[in-house]
Amino acid sequence: MSSPFLDVPESSWVASNTLSFAIRDKYPVSPGHTLVIPRRLVASWFEATPEEQRALFELVDVVKRGLDGTDPKPDGYNLGINVGGAAGQTVPHLHVHVIPRHQGDMADPRGGVRHVIPSKGNYLRTPAKPLATGGVKDPFLWHLEPLFAQATDVSVLAAFVQESGLAVLYALVQDALSRGARVRLLTGDYMSITGASALRQLLDWMNANQAQREEGAGVFEARIVEVKDIGRAFHPKSWRFEGPELAVAFVGSSNVSHSALKTGVEWNLPVERDQNPRAYQDAVDAFEAWWLRARRFDAAWITRYEREAAQSRPPRQSPPPEAEGLVEEPVPVPRTREPHGIQREALAALESSRQSGRRRALVIMATGLGKTLVAAIDIAKVEAALGRRARVLFLVHRSELLMQAATTLRSYLPHSEFGWFVGARRELDADVLFASVQKLSRPENLAWLSGVPPFDYVVIDEVHHASAPGYRGILACLRTTFLLGLTATPERTDAGDIFGLFEDNVVYRADLAEGISRELLVPFAYHGLKDDVAYENIPWRNRRFDPAKLAAAVQTEARMRKMWEAWEQHPATRTLVFCASVPHAEYVRDWLRQKGVRTVAVHSGAESDDRAEALSSLVNGGLDAICAVDIFNEGIDLPTVDRVVMLRPTESPVVFMQQLGRGLRKADKKTSVTIIDFVGNHRMFLDRVQTLLSLGMGPSTPLLQDFLVHDKEPTLPPGCSVQVELEAKRLLAKMVPKGSSEVARMYRELRHAWGRRPTMGELYRLGYLPSALKQGWFQFVGSQGDLTSAEAKALENRGKDWFEALESTPMSKSFKMVVLQVLLDAHALEGGMPLAELASSSLLLLRQRPELGKDLEGVKALDDQVLFRVDGERLVPLLPIGVETRDAFHAMTQELVDYRLARFVGQGHANTHPDGFDAKVIHNSSDMPILMLPSRSGRPGIPDSKKEGPVIVTLPDGSRWKFLFVKIAVNKAWPAGLARETNRLPELLRQWFGPKAGASGTAFQVRFTQDTSGWHLEPLGASITPLLSRRALVAFPSLKAAAGAANDSLAGAPEEGRVQLPLTSSSDDLFAVRASGDSMMGGERPIRDGDWLVMRYVRGMGVGALSGHVALLQVPDTSGHAYQVKRIVRHGTHWLLRSENPEHPSIEVTEEVKPIAQLVEVIPPERLGPFAGVLLDDEGVMSAFGLPSAPKTGRYHGHLFLCVDQPGRLKTPDRLEPIISVRNPAETAFVLTRMEPGGSWRYAGVARWNESEGAWVLPEPVDSDTWKALGAPFDVR
Repeated sequence: MSSPFLDVPESSWVASNTLSFAIRDKYPVSPGHTLVIPRRLVASWFEATPEEQRALFELVDVVKRGLDGTDPKPDGYNLGINVGGAAGQTVPHLHVHVIPRHQGDMADPRGGVRHVIPSKGNYLRTPAKPLATGGVKDPFLWHLEPLFAQATDVSVLAAFVQESGLAVLYALVQDALSRGARVRLLTGDYMSITGASALRQLLDWMNANQAQREEGAGVFEARIVEVKDIGRAFHPKSWRFEGPELAVAFVGSSNVSHSALKTGVEWNLPVERDQNPRAYQDAVDAFEAWWLRARRFDAAWITRYEREAAQSRPPRQSPPPEAEGLVEEPVPVPRTREPHGIQREALAALESSRQSGRRRALVIMATGLGKTLVAAIDIAKVEAALGRRARVLFLVHRSELLMQAATTLRSYLPHSEFGWFVGARRELDADVLFASVQKLSRPENLAWLSGVPPFDYVVIDEVHHASAPGYRGILACLRTTFLLGLTATPERTDAGDIFGLFEDNVVYRADLAEGISRELLVPFAYHGLKDDVAYENIPWRNRRFDPAKLAAAVQTEARMRKMWEAWEQHPATRTLVFCASVPHAEYVRDWLRQKGVRTVAVHSGAESDDRAEALSSLVNGGLDAICAVDIFNEGIDLPTVDRVVMLRPTESPVVFMQQLGRGLRKADKKTSVTIIDFVGNHRMFLDRVQTLLSLGMGPSTPLLQDFLVHDKEPTLPPGCSVQVELEAKRLLAKMVPKGSSEVARMYRELRHAWGRRPTMGELYRLGYLPSALKQGWFQFVGSQGDLTSAEAKALENRGKDWFEALESTPMSKSFKMVVLQVLLDAHALEGGMPLAELASSSLLLLRQRPELGKDLEGVKALDDQVLFRVDGERLVPLLPIGVETRDAFHAMTQELVDYRLARFVGQGHANTHPDGFDAKVIHNSSDMPILMLPSRSGRPGIPDSKKEGPVIVTLPDGSRWKFLFVKIAVNKAWPAGLARETNRLPELLRQWFGPKAGASGTAFQVRFTQDTSGWHLEPLGASITPLLSRRALVAFPSLKAAAGAANDSLAGAPEEGRVQLPLTSSSDDLFAVRASGDSMMGGERPIRDGDWLVMRYVRGMGVGALSGHVALLQVPDTSGHAYQVKRIVRHGTHWLLRSENPEHPSIEVTEEVKPIAQLVEVIPPERLGPFAGVLLDDEGVMSAFGLPSAPKTGRYHGHLFLCVDQPGRLKTPDRLEPIISVRNPAETAFVLTRMEPGGSWRYAGVARWNESEGAWVLPEPVDSDTWKALGAPFDVR
């Protein structure tokens, strides 16, 4: 239990003694109204001790004497105590009212305190402002938001309604309905100003609401007053709200429009029932009278209204004066909203997919990038091409998402009739039918679905939420010209492999990494703290912790103190705290309040603070934080949140990403979001870290072992960082599953992460080959203890033979698997299918998948005595299915069919690539990745370096490389500008596919294509790591200079003292300094002389707090102090500063050792440019290095460039003359050479200064032509 009185600072007390204090009432009945309160949180007078009761009245005397000295002196006092809610107590903390009274302040003062209660008694209710004046300083919406949040009955009367106004009200109305409120909106057709599009939106809201009422939603209704029925103008506006201890109406000028609610100068006067009951009742009666006179409207009425409105106002006629600011809204309505770049690319990909004949497509877009909008625009495009209204089915997994989907689609389909297939509603003749997956997947509804006319377009929103078998049932019965699946999280989901449902046709993918790279989402800084909760003692059932025991375990003072340390180290303005239970949320709220944090707790319990009001207060700066329980995981837009704290160990990786995503939305002045998380001793925490690491790697799953044990830096989206405390890393490293092969290792890792085993298709699509396992797939699954009893029984007797044959049958053609897929879809796996029907269904499936279409001649593949037999005019599979294993048999067969088809396509059987070919990444005998070429038989276009020499190939970044094509492989490749054949192929392939590129059990591929400009190469199934956006950091010339500025503000550093570096961290408190010397040249992350060290000051932090970390430290020496970079380690009872280079000694820590800064990341200068040897024109150099203009010698953004294009500059093939006179300590230089003006630049790499030689040393000699053109002239003396 908490009390607002205890939040009042002592500086605001007017009197106090040892047991009580006094404050002025926040909402006084009269000037000087004071509350006398016990210091102890005690609910009522009867629970106070005798000592507390005496102290209260002693302080009443003190307060009274103080008030007697005011001018004018009070003529009397009311002393009052309310006990219990029925008596009017609104705050459950005992308080004595001391109310000064004056002659004439009330017409009839008889009755005393009875007059106090009606209008001034509710301490918790904020009274309405006397007048809402509108404009940007007092928008009317600010007054409405808290009232929507409290009301159980809302009645809006607006002469005009615009679609832009409904967009403003949408979230408020939805939240009120979710709490069971009734919301009524009454408008009119006066002067035809109310928009027909707005009326259609209101109709959609009503229909969607009716579908949701079965699940406990409130009631939304809208009606319209027809002016022709009343014979006069209809121009009223009122907004009325009623609820517990609430009854207020605003009467004034605001209609329902963006301008009236947010920016326009609108005056609205509040009328409160307690203060002006007669005026309030008049507003109620008038509204109810007009509500009864108004009419309901439907789609036909709106169409007629729209037509008559267009006829009554000629196109060039100006709107009437009353409509000014309403018809021509300054803010565009949703239908005119232009898609952003990612959405345009997705739309183009969908159009291209349809043009190629595909009928199923999966679009993957991160939360916040606008998936539903893409679907709406694409449907509108299809409808325009059809020349008629499209017949659309829109499937959602939760009925509460219906209104949101309908709102988006309505903007682009203004004239379509919407229908609903949810709850008891079955409006099946509508143009656009909204349905829930749960209802549609019922057997009786699947039967209906099989008989309806084909749809033009079907959308499955958030397709990852339901199981793949559930969707397969729907898709098997569904007939549609085009099927679109939308998801933000296709992997790491409980739903099973969804890629196969869409024939592996992922037409577009823009995950969180892409959204951050494109600056549509903000980057994140993740901080993982070691969690000391003993999770092994908390029961784990059905992939969830026992809720009660979990809540008790995480609700500790020690955990909060640790969180608070991180809270203070990583400040923010608006925080969302995810808690484990209602008591936990209230505990966290109260704990933070004691720290001075303005916070509330929002949950599903009766004592919850109101969600909408909390959101509004957080946005407007009235709150610092919200403590939430399962409320804000998804579907709520919180763009201003810049810190997310995860106090609840979320079991689901999908929910974890949804919670993280709450903070990724963009907002004004928001540059990043901080994530504070706890990492404990349970396998689910592995998935959290793996999920974060995978954001920058695409399908190539990163190795946890490398990050947790070897401290390798992850490749993340620009500006993002993942920092996990060293002790937490060690904890997680012990739980990383070990496997005998890459496939087995990844299987176990995913099983631990997901809480279920991965399917064959999932492993394959992540780049791993299940066929590399020595035993059959289901035998392997059984050996891991992951078969259900039904699956194990299905493998008995001849079942094992069926699955082994299905897994190993040769597939030069796809037809066997196509036939099985058709039989599975038709539920005919046991009884078979007539040959004629089978042929037509198979033909349809092949035509829907162009990559299989070339196998139309493959009917001979049916000659298979193991899988099928022909029985008269039927094809019958040879399945040994038992009744008790039927479902398992079907699911296991589907899993194998899905995998075999996916691999068939992936191996290139179905793609001829007339202008190119695919090559597989494999390991050679030295365990180095190379490229295995396809058979040259029938492919005369594959280059042959024995005849042609090295072949110039252009990579996706535009750089040109030389590839050596031998008989069956490409085993060498290097940048075209290198002097000699220095093989860089392994480095390139690992950059694309990760450290396991080519390892046994993986299936990574590249594609060579040829056009008029030559050969090109791109990776398949890999996400090329995007270039990190460069940030300007304060750069110090030496470690000593960095230490000397430790107490200064980084913000005041001059621009010339800055360097631009590509950072994985987005913090604002970082600086850069060059490493000097080689004492840290060793270990897992060696630091070379000249590397950039990105660091963060650790003001006041002790050595022990940096255990295991590399830091800049002040150490004693003969001259006083020196500054070194070392790793802090524990050695017995002592601390040591360890050098990673064994040739340098460690230093024992003494009292004089002082930590200055912690190392955040190391950036070798080699990482800042392309591969040495590449050829680039001026624009290519500018793009590669981020230069503002064509390259020339000098310093740009803190980096030194040496452009060598004059003879004599090279002293030897790998030595360069000084060129510049001033060099910074440990400075390196990017060297570019050019043999003739206007020619290409050849990047020679990073040069380091050799003091003894007085020259810059290149990493490799330049080629002979460059040496001849730019080398020193031969001395003939």
